[in-house]
Amino acid sequence: MSDRGPVQTYEITWMSGHIETVLAHQVSWPNNGMALVPAGLMFGAAQESAPSIIRMHAELDGHWTLTLSAREEDIRTIRLVTQPEPVPGGEGQ
Repeated sequence: MSDRGPVQTYEITWMSGHIETVLAHQVSWPNNGMALVPAGLMFGAAQESAPSIIRMHAELDGHWTLTLSAREEDIRTIRLVTQPEPVPGGEGQ
């Protein structure tokens, strides 16, 4: 465990249907990035928005590491799975 607490495990379901797990302490989820140049300085040129990129970082082996960088449109779901979910009628019930 680092100063950031325990690393969290996320389950990523891609639009293709592929499922993978990613470790992260931090998830950055911007809402549709904007072009760096303000519209007024572009002299009438059309302003394009940058793709929304989801980034996940974790401290692994003492190093701050990028564990995922993906376009939001390529991901179907992100689910925190660090703690196991109780199953109705499962063990202990």
